[in-house]
Amino acid sequence: MTIDRNRQIVQYAAVHRSAWRTFRPPADGHAAVSVDRAGRLTLLTRQPSAGEIFFRPPTGVYWVDIAVHHNSCRFDLPTAEGVFTFTAEVDVAWRVTEPEQAVKDRPVSGEQVYRPYLERQLRRLSREYAVEHFAIAEREINDHFDKPINLDCGISLMSCSVKLSPEASTHAYLQEATFDHRKAQRREAEHGARMHAAQLQTSENESQHGLQMQTSHQRYELTKFTQQRSLELEQQRMSFYADAIERGDLGPLAYRLASNRSDVNEVIELMMQQKQVGFDAAHSIVKALLNQNLVDKRDAQEILAHVSPKIADLVSPASAGAGPVSVSKPDPVVPPMAALVQDAEALDRSDDDDD
Repeated sequence: MTIDRNRQIVQYAAVHRSAWRTFRPPADGHAAVSVDRAGRLTLLTRQPSAGEIFFRPPTGVYWVDIAVHHNSCRFDLPTAEGVFTFTAEVDVAWRVTEPEQAVKDRPVSGEQVYRPYLERQLRRLSREYAVEHFAIAEREINDHFDKPINLDCGISLMSCSVKLSPEASTHAYLQEATFDHRKAQRREAEHGARMHAAQLQTSENESQHGLQMQTSHQRYELTKFTQQRSLELEQQRMSFYADAIERGDLGPLAYRLASNRSDVNEVIELMMQQKQVGFDAAHSIVKALLNQNLVDKRDAQEILAHVSPKIADLVSPASAGAGPVSVSKPDPVVPPMAALVQDAEALDRSDDDDD
């Protein structure tokens, strides 16, 4: 009893009664299934006994290939969109696990059994995924076939490894779309980095501007305070000088000027202004009296005779005391007084003419 390894999964051989005495169960990847005259099948795992051979002798034996076989196949599977397809490259391992059922069904090859099943299952699973999710689909399909599966004709699918990919044109489209997406992500990241840098720069500029504004405000306040303080001191000095001149207290005035020599010109001008104010007031009064014919030339001469000693006292060096301040030029006072006398004489002559 020999086995032709190039023939089908199930091979039949007629066996004579005498041949059963030397029969041994196969141990080379095959199983022996005997058949008697009534068509009953028996899986032979030991040598038949003499009684079995005498009373129910087998008429033949079926040699069933139960070794593990590896095959590869390829499928075109639909996607969720319906317009794209997946390409599935499948590696399978299968074997006959039920020899008696294989003898009954007589499969020609294992591919006739597992291929229709795989195609049906793969198409059902692939329709759940979009074309760009082929990697996820591949992982979950392989998880679905991670255990042995019993098929028809006594054949079992021991393992199934699926490699899923989109068709060539779709793969090029997905590759380009992926590159565009990565470019967009990179541009977005660069934009985010620039925006962050701009925000940091803006914050830094605002801080610098605030510091400059604070510094400028402090400088302004300091300058304002300095000017105000200088003005107050100037006002205090001028007030002191004016009070001293008005009181005629030249001693403290001279002492103050001795330590502040830069104020001499201002003090002199202040004294001249005060004297000029007094003279202007007297001149205005006399002129008004003359214009109203309230005084005549004789009265004006008496007034001038009375005022002249006062002016002389004011501008004389003796009135300055022992201090360094002195008015050496009385000229600004005399011309206005002479003009006042001339005005008085002119008015007196006009009165005489009228009389």
